[in-house]
Amino acid sequence: MKERGRLSKEEILDMPLGSLITTISRSHMAFLFSEIEKLGIGGQFQFLMGLAREDGIIQEELASRFHLNESTIARALRKLEDAGMVQREVDENNRRRKIITVTEKGRAAVDAISEIDKKWEERVQSLSLDEKNKLKEMLQVLAVESMELMYEFRKGKL
Repeated sequence: MKERGRLSKEEILDMPLGSLITTISRSHMAFLFSEIEKLGIGGQFQFLMGLAREDGIIQEELASRFHLNESTIARALRKLEDAGMVQREVDENNRRRKIITVTEKGRAAVDAISEIDKKWEERVQSLSLDEKNKLKEMLQVLAVESMELMYEFRKGKL
């Protein structure tokens, strides 16, 4: 009997590209969530990782990068701020803007999350390093194209 939620190899081979990417993403996220829960961080870890790459970004820009509305970002940031992972400061040049920076505690969490992510990559060993690098390059191209498509869709250009 097939385990609940487990797909057969045949089912996977019949999936379209978008479904394959979604399946990989969901299993990756499930792995991350199970480990990240131990750090006391919830779903906001994605925002924390994004902020670590662009420390000092404004809240509106973060919303734009994640393609989410500002109220969703504000709620996530509030949780991260309450956990001591980030701090929001008023922009001296524009008092309505808030600049978000990652705290030392947040940086430590980012390092821990990066290690958890490395563990997942080590467990997915069926590809050589060269194959993983080529796949990553191809996925980066697809990511850029799909983000452009989403941007055009949102601007009513499609």
